[in-house]
Amino acid sequence: MASPSKTTMEDLKTLILAVDSKVNKFNEKLDTIENKFSNLVQEVKQDVTQVKICFYFVSNSIELSTHKQGMSDKAEVRRVSEADYDVVMSIRSGVYGGYDYLPSMFKSLITQSHNKGYASIINGKFVAFCMVSKVDGGKTVVTRAGRVNKQYEGRGLYNALKLYLQKHVFSDGTISSHTVVYDDTNQSMMDKTSKGEFTLLMKRKVIGYRIDFDKMSVIAKRTHTTTNTRTLNEVDLITVFKSRSVCSTLFPQERIICNFVPYRLTERNIPLIFSEVSLIVGTGEPELSFITCGVYYRSENGHTFIIEVYGNNNFIREHLILHFQHALQYYPKEIDILIMCKENAADKIDSEIKECQLSNMDVGFKTVFLVEKNIK
Repeated sequence: MASPSKTTMEDLKTLILAVDSKVNKFNEKLDTIENKFSNLVQEVKQDVTQVKICFYFVSNSIELSTHKQGMSDKAEVRRVSEADYDVVMSIRSGVYGGYDYLPSMFKSLITQSHNKGYASIINGKFVAFCMVSKVDGGKTVVTRAGRVNKQYEGRGLYNALKLYLQKHVFSDGTISSHTVVYDDTNQSMMDKTSKGEFTLLMKRKVIGYRIDFDKMSVIAKRTHTTTNTRTLNEVDLITVFKSRSVCSTLFPQERIICNFVPYRLTERNIPLIFSEVSLIVGTGEPELSFITCGVYYRSENGHTFIIEVYGNNNFIREHLILHFQHALQYYPKEIDILIMCKENAADKIDSEIKECQLSNMDVGFKTVFLVEKNIK
């Protein structure tokens, strides 16, 4: 029997190696497919569980057990109280770019009759939270200060919580609209607005500054040049809201935003707008042509105050004097300032404020939106 030639043996060896390589690649692909399939099975299990939990949130307020990866999950929605401060704060930190007002304002807000807080709880753990504020004489609900635990993010829990609120809180027959104020990092709300689920009412530009105590003290000691610039009280705001000419000029969308809450221009809202840490400044005589609403609080980023600007911004520096005088009573340290104004007024305001030697800072978002949805 003739022995195989050297060439034949080399060809056979090459063929065997090629086959072996293909087998190895096939096994690798098989392992990848198996892993993907296993992951897909786990994702489906999680999705099924999430659907059951979401169904609970929407359907009723009775505790429901669901099955998830061999464990029994108990889900519920509960109204929170002042005593729940620590567990609500434990849901998530660093929200809203670190400018979250809830840690410093939770206890005062939750005790006010027009505010209610609700939490989603799974296996006894607080995983989502939303505050509901009734304004406009109870005709409008504002959902605010929302947050979801990172572990549960992307599972639809917050949307499920809002669906629950729509069924059990918004449906009392007195509420006609639902409003939300959000920034340009909230892609979910931006998508809903673009799809027409909410109507855009206002779009506000955000400009950030940081100022230290010494510089703020110097500015606060200046004398404002216009005697018509003054701190406004509740009676002043009643007069403003009753003037059609003033309202059409300052508030063409018929809303004023203070502390991220939009209010219609009605007398019943005025007690809600004023607080210990807020200040409203106006310029004009006899009718006001410029109003700023300032709110001061402590955030994770430090001392913060928000100034909402309406009208003729030529007097912004005079308003800063009064706002700084007020802020120094509470925060004798460095402060982050967030100015919110109409887009076409931003450059003028920025130029005026830089005359006070303030430098810009990045706040993490550039635009704030006010949107509304009709309920009835």
